[in-house]
Amino acid sequence: MRQARSAKPARPVRPAPPPRSRRGSQCTAKPERRPQRRSVDTRERLVEAALAVFGDLGFEGASTREIARRAGVALAALPYHFTTKDALWRAAADRIFGKLTSRIGKRLDGLDGVDRATQLRLVLREFVRFSAERPALHRFMMQVAFTSSDRLAWLVETHVRPMYDFVNAITVDARRKGLGPAGRPAHLHYILIGAATSPYVMRAEFELLTGSDPCGDALIDEHVATLERMFFPVAPAREQARARRAKR
Repeated sequence: MRQARSAKPARPVRPAPPPRSRRGSQCTAKPERRPQRRSVDTRERLVEAALAVFGDLGFEGASTREIARRAGVALAALPYHFTTKDALWRAAADRIFGKLTSRIGKRLDGLDGVDRATQLRLVLREFVRFSAERPALHRFMMQVAFTSSDRLAWLVETHVRPMYDFVNAITVDARRKGLGPAGRPAHLHYILIGAATSPYVMRAEFELLTGSDPCGDALIDEHVATLERMFFPVAPAREQARARRAKR
């Protein structure tokens, strides 16, 4: 008679790992994603709407009711995402400047060692195209820049100055090499900002005066080319010689 095998001791049940913040099993993650996704979408719509409303009406003129209306969100949902109107204003500033910084950074990635003229032209082109796509940035800035305030001080130190210092460093270096117009860097900064953004900030006026949409691709390219001729009229001799050698 065969001897019955002794049953193996049962393996201890391992406790389930705690849910991860980003990755998890499909079984546990799916039920949580939908409400989380809706919450993220709601916040995104509120920030985008706030950027437009603050740009149109300024901080004092903007109401949370109007922001919620443009976002298509119930007013009661707004305090869940932003405890104050100032917090929403700062989130809008972070969003639009973050997009601009990312756009310029991606354009310059991999350009170490590239001549300053090319770097400046690339920055200029990207800035003009961004301004055409997102004129709310400059409307937002104009509303807050008229008077001194804590919000303006925060905006300058957090977002405006880092971009100003970055472009100014490139411009000063380029001028040493004979590129670009002479002048005080601060003056050149505001001249360039005005020249690059005005057609898009004042799009309605441009259309009434000219019968053309400044945001069309052909007009944007023409605008960039005009700015390049204004700000970089003559290439330095070294670059001219390099261009002639490349044609041979």
